[in-house]
Formats: sequence, C-alpha cells, structure tokens
Amino acid sequence: MIIKSRMALLFTFFSLLLLFFLILLDIIPSNFGYSILMGIATATLNFLLFLAGYAYSIKKSNKTFLLFTIGGIGVRLLIILSLVVLSIKLLKVELLGFIFALFIWYVFYQIVEIIIVRQGLGKR
Repeated sequence: MIIKSRMALLFTFFSLLLLFFLILLDIIPSNFGYSILMGIATATLNFLLFLAGYAYSIKKSNKTFLLFTIGGIGVRLLIILSLVVLSIKLLKVELLGFIFALFIWYVFYQIVEIIIVRQGLGKR
C-alpha cells in the first residue's frame, strides 16, 4: 500500500511541478492553469482521505474495515461535491479546466485505490 500511494503522490507532485512551469512560461493561461490546479487538489484531497481511512481500518475487524471503506466513499463524495460547488461559486474557476482535471485525477486515484484495497485484502 505504501509504495502504490507514494508512487501516485509522487506522480501528482511532478505533474503539479510541470503545470507550475507551464503557467510561469505562459504556455497555459494562468486562470486555466489555476483551475486545473484546483481540480487536482480536490482529487488529491479525496485520495488522502481514503489513505487515512484505509490505514486506520486495515488492521481492524471486517465490519470496521467495510464501514470505513464503503461508508468512507459516501462521506468523501459529499466532501468533494461541496468543494466542487464552493470552487465554482466562490473561486470562479474556469469550468473546463477544473472539471477535466478533477475527472482525470479522480479516475486515476480510483484505480490506485482499487489496487491498494485488492492487495490489502489479499494480505488479510
């Protein structure tokens, strides 16, 4: 689990670094780039919440593990939904960049989450 999550977060870090350089060099307009950053940050927060819940529940009983894994999906979805609404309404992000980045990174992190849970369940 640790290796997969570190690799995903390392990939995110280098992608953000590349995005910052593209914004600084004016290859990507700053408003569009910041919207992409907000989408990536929102998806990364979702993944970090998963890692916290998973690390807490992996050594617990099956009931607790399922509660944190399945129940955590609903809680994280509500948090992400509220962040999306707040970002669109208050921060006035550019919708295309924000939604596109959020979708791509959310799918990426979901794949990593599935891999982590499958490997964790195999070791239980």
